[in-house]
Amino acid sequence: MHKINQINALAELCGIPAHYIDAAGNPVTIETEYKISALKAMGIAASNALEIQASIDTILRKQWSPLIPVVHVVHYGQPFTLPIQIDEKYRKDSIKGEIHLEDSRSIPLKIDLANLSEVDRLSVDKQERIRLLFTLPDDLPTGYHQLTLTQGSHQEQCRLIVAPQTCYEPDILSDEQPGPTEKIWGVSVQLYTLRSENNWGMGDFGDLKQLVTELAQQGADIVGLNPIHSLYPANPLHCSPYSPSSRNFINPLYIDITALEEYRESADIQQRVGSDDFQRQLQEARNSTHVEYDQVAALKFAILAMAFVHFEKHSKAHQSSRSTEFGHYCEQKGDDLKLQATYETLFENFRASDINSWGWNCWPADYQNPDSPSVRGFIAQSKERIRFYMYLQWLAEQQLADAQQAARAAGMGVGIYRDLAVGVDRGGADIWAHRDSYVLDASVGAPPDSAAPQGQNWGLPPFSPARLQQQAYDPFIAMVQANMRHCAALRIDHVMAIFRLWWCPPDKTADYGVYVTYPLHDLLGIIKLESARHHCLIFGEDLGTVPPEIEAALPPARCYSNEVVLFSRTKDQFLAPEKYKPRAMTCISNHDIPTLRAWWNCNDLDLRQRLGFYDAAKTQQEKTARHEDKLALLKTLQQIGETPYGVNPSDMKSLGYSRDLMEKIHYYLGKTASKIVVLQLEDVLELDTPVNVPGTSSEYRNWSRKLTRSISEIFASEANRTFFSNFGLIRKA
Repeated sequence: MHKINQINALAELCGIPAHYIDAAGNPVTIETEYKISALKAMGIAASNALEIQASIDTILRKQWSPLIPVVHVVHYGQPFTLPIQIDEKYRKDSIKGEIHLEDSRSIPLKIDLANLSEVDRLSVDKQERIRLLFTLPDDLPTGYHQLTLTQGSHQEQCRLIVAPQTCYEPDILSDEQPGPTEKIWGVSVQLYTLRSENNWGMGDFGDLKQLVTELAQQGADIVGLNPIHSLYPANPLHCSPYSPSSRNFINPLYIDITALEEYRESADIQQRVGSDDFQRQLQEARNSTHVEYDQVAALKFAILAMAFVHFEKHSKAHQSSRSTEFGHYCEQKGDDLKLQATYETLFENFRASDINSWGWNCWPADYQNPDSPSVRGFIAQSKERIRFYMYLQWLAEQQLADAQQAARAAGMGVGIYRDLAVGVDRGGADIWAHRDSYVLDASVGAPPDSAAPQGQNWGLPPFSPARLQQQAYDPFIAMVQANMRHCAALRIDHVMAIFRLWWCPPDKTADYGVYVTYPLHDLLGIIKLESARHHCLIFGEDLGTVPPEIEAALPPARCYSNEVVLFSRTKDQFLAPEKYKPRAMTCISNHDIPTLRAWWNCNDLDLRQRLGFYDAAKTQQEKTARHEDKLALLKTLQQIGETPYGVNPSDMKSLGYSRDLMEKIHYYLGKTASKIVVLQLEDVLELDTPVNVPGTSSEYRNWSRKLTRSISEIFASEANRTFFSNFGLIRKA
């Protein structure tokens, strides 16, 4: 019992709670052995009573020994206080210091410790340590500042982050602007699924530019994207946008090659692209029902390599403005860009000799550390190829920025929103470059629930909360900044991660996992600060089990919620439109949910039976429940005056799917109180195949199914234009 109590105490110090509330609202006690596994993953010794006590003592010493923390976050609207820790014998002393502001100004500090209130105390190494609260100046500007305190000959520094009270909210949505706020609408799209007469087999930034322009003409104000994070250029079949190599860089397959100056200027490129063989392959890639990633990558990277050669030969040689811009870009991005490009080059090199080399952990040991002599030698020998991958990032950022500018120029009130994935792939660039920021012996997932009795393991190593704080949140700040560039809003996938993540052990199923907490107050402060600086609206994907701490923290911060119509049934009807959260981005479904047509026709249930997830009895049980869902939805449509033509809930023969049914369900979406609603082009086109089936990998072709019509065809349709017009009128009503 003593050892169990010790483990519980150690786990609590490390952010592992003793209990949690599951999806059904029941309290769950986390088993002691599960905590030991998580502690081991953190690198904390806990195999016997002596080790456990030594670990407790070490952690307490680290927590209580510093004069001030390495990093401290304060928020406008909350007290500006700083914890100071001293030996009790110095209680009557005074200490000096200064706050060095971001703008280079300095604020001197003189602190009389005797006047500060005590909030806690602990005996550490036979010394009585006390924690005091110092009130900082209340007019500090928001930003990243440096606070220095000197006690005798001892000096310590703290990164002081001052956050605004709320996230940024554009005038079009703000309650603080004169006049009524607008209720806007838009589209969420998996960018790679777009078809056009111009792309090379998958949607690209040129298509995005066309899409935002067309949608703006229909009255839309926002367009959402899947995560466009960097994947693996040399392994294009790794295509899940939610399992990226790096969240700080962009997938270069989204580059619209035809928009490049080098493409237009190079006679060699024109000759290559114009050849019969290339045109045949290009047409095959365009005509396919799914994105053939290996074919698309082969076509694109061959021409991008030629474009780079042309750029180096002409722009660089003539010191053109374009060459100067690229130089400035590389200088601004610094070592992070070079590390990313080095990783891509190394990955390409080792995969060429071993098709099973899927990440840095498959490479020779000398290359697994970016600071090793072998890597430095490789960099010296591969400068041009590394520069090529830097060039691709430059092009991708330029084209994304162009698309956002096009959205605003066309009249959109917001423009593009990006999506931030919850983690990164284990073998990817982020972990190779910053391994000490992650816990490699754990994976992010979800606890057991009725849909997944053994829980979910997403295979993504989590950030180490302890290391994040030791690094003054540098990795988190860099990630947030990277994903707020060239857009007007950011969707944070599984936003609960800024408070807690379910850690799965490496050798067991996810139900052996534990929750590990993160510094919500601090991470939310960084998000608010960067949101204000980038003028970036924030959505938090808060579906599933949402802890009360998140529910209490996000709404006051004006972090918009994410509501889903198909999850909004209450008893025998769906939520009344006026009951939806105002500060929310609401949709009918998303990438993890079947299309509306598939949902209505139960295609998703039949698919799960074909894939072996359901037997016949389970499928029939789910279809019976789905029928009740449909009746509840029809009742709601009737109550708001949007009954589909010819539908009689009492007559099964009248319940078939129709264009009118699709439109009426969307008009229900349009009438919700949410300030932002987004629809999916899959539903407008009445598709019945999913883009992703959660829980599958090789069983289903996830992340590749294209739309059935090109962008031009979608907006040439009179029926679609009428629907968009009606939808916009409903939003304005």
